[in-house]
Amino acid sequence: MLIAGLSLIAGMLGALVLPTNRSRIAFNLSAQFVACVCVLFCTIPILFGSASQQGYMTWSYPVERIDLSLDPLGSFFLTFSLPMTFLGSVYAVGYLEHDIKSTRHVGTHFALLTLVQFSYIIVYTVQNAFAFLVGWEFAAIGAWLLVIWYHRNQKIRFAGFNYLVSTHFSLLFLVAAVVIMHGATNSFQFSDFKEFLSTSSVARNITFVLLMTSFGLKSAFFPFHSWLPRAHSAAPAHVSALMSGVIHKAGLFGMFKVISLVQTPELWMGWYLIIVSCVSAFMGVLYTISQRDIKRLLGYSSTENVGIAGIGIGVGCLGLAMKYPSLVALGFGGAFLHIFNHALFKCLLFYGAGSIYRFTHSIDLEKLGGLHARMRWTTPLFLIGSFAGSALPPFNGFVSEFIIYCGLLQPVAELGMGRVVFLLVVALLALVGGLAALSAARSFGLIFLGVARDPSCVHPESKEHPLMIIPMVIHLVGILLIGIFPALGVYLVTQPTTLMLKLSSSPDAVLSEFVPMSLMNSLTFVSVILISVFALIMVVRFSVLPTCNRRHVTWGCGYTAPNSRMQYSGSSFSDPMVKIFGDLLRFITREELPVGVFPEDGKYETHCIDTVERKIFSLLAGVEKVADKAMRKLPEVSEFSFAIGLIALILLVCLVTLQ
Repeated sequence: MLIAGLSLIAGMLGALVLPTNRSRIAFNLSAQFVACVCVLFCTIPILFGSASQQGYMTWSYPVERIDLSLDPLGSFFLTFSLPMTFLGSVYAVGYLEHDIKSTRHVGTHFALLTLVQFSYIIVYTVQNAFAFLVGWEFAAIGAWLLVIWYHRNQKIRFAGFNYLVSTHFSLLFLVAAVVIMHGATNSFQFSDFKEFLSTSSVARNITFVLLMTSFGLKSAFFPFHSWLPRAHSAAPAHVSALMSGVIHKAGLFGMFKVISLVQTPELWMGWYLIIVSCVSAFMGVLYTISQRDIKRLLGYSSTENVGIAGIGIGVGCLGLAMKYPSLVALGFGGAFLHIFNHALFKCLLFYGAGSIYRFTHSIDLEKLGGLHARMRWTTPLFLIGSFAGSALPPFNGFVSEFIIYCGLLQPVAELGMGRVVFLLVVALLALVGGLAALSAARSFGLIFLGVARDPSCVHPESKEHPLMIIPMVIHLVGILLIGIFPALGVYLVTQPTTLMLKLSSSPDAVLSEFVPMSLMNSLTFVSVILISVFALIMVVRFSVLPTCNRRHVTWGCGYTAPNSRMQYSGSSFSDPMVKIFGDLLRFITREELPVGVFPEDGKYETHCIDTVERKIFSLLAGVEKVADKAMRKLPEVSEFSFAIGLIALILLVCLVTLQ
């Protein structure tokens, strides 16, 4: 692990100081690859059952000692975080091709990607709150600078500022929780926090809420999500992929870490997580069906999927509270696997969105269309990623959600009326899955089927870049492996799940004892057969049968000159569902109506805006007005201002002295 850290530091320095962009990128990617190999060399044996690795390092006062631990929990997150970031860096070589050929110092971008990788090692291995906060801040600053890579655009700068403020609100809650725990234990070590967090008290409960709020902000749970779609829309595609699939998984890691320190959560903690996660999953998927920006759509989909993982975490918490190992195994096991599965298919989808943008110079669904004929690689890759995100078998998203379903359907008599709530959560998850499938059909149809809705999006010279396709294919392999061989996914998360099971009444239990593998394998087998039959029909139709002209004039309802405007638009496709949930969504309209006897073309557009974000901005505007009125009432006398400042200084000194 030390070699991995040193390799990443060397990669950062090389990306900054070498003379040309190509040499900077080559050296940086080599350093990232070495770091990935070293990390996997340490983490994979632990995921296969080897003992955790322990260590420590000394530091100056007041930290003094930083314990290090590579346990199954940290190993699980490190195993996919560094390799996926390396794949994102490879993708960046193709995505930033024009920047690389220009005079711009692209090495800075790759140095920031390496900084984020370095922060993973800190966050997932240190057992000291101070060092954890340092790694947390490294990741936040690195991600912010990556988001504003094209900073000359004012919208991108605003999105970056929005993200920076939101992530530091997360840091504020985290620091507040650390201050409470340090005050109670006089230590920054996680091992010392365990006694405080495992003992029921008002201070412990407040700390738990602060920590979950902080990690919820980091992971973009609703209603703490508003920074996410805006940042994803502004960032380069590979940065959006890594933020959604990798970087902000640190928030979910923090939730698992806190629960492992609490050891035996109270019932309200589990229900709290389930309720927040259900709202997040539902609202996230609801926003996806009304977006016209591909990357904003995928951003809201991330809010949906962290909500699904959060439901699993909540079920696991209830299992720990009631000493029910099947809930612990299925809840936490499903959550772990869904985190990994989401990283696979969401990175694939964002990479597909980036490929579409480089091909058409647009990510507006209402302008795209007909790309299936020209994007031979991206089309099937994006389709399979959409299937996986909709939890359809035989793809990986189905496996993890199936395990969470099994946890919710456990016959737990101790739940009482809570069983009714579990059934309602099952119904909600089914609705979320249906809406996700609707969103996938809408986005894929608008992008790849039909014809281009805007001629400006047609660029005959555009080609798919090989270095952008390779990472997508690798993610596809992961999606298919876990989807077709569910036991592989279950085995991958067995050790981190066992770590959580050791907190329950059955410390020797393992995840495979509770997962109905025979049923899952049967569903997967049937799905594979159906897909194979469909693929065979397509092969016969296009390859074996004699070629002939299959084009002919169809009945056009009286129209003899159809055009692209006669296709379904994104808003018309989702309009029936939007009308049902119209009270939860808010739209703005932009129109230029035809005028005169011989009018020019008019325009009518609808945009779904984020209600939470709009409320926040309205609140800030109101606060600004109140502050402005208060300032205007203050006399413009220097002595008065000096007196106010002196009083504030005296109060500050008194507070410090009392402390």
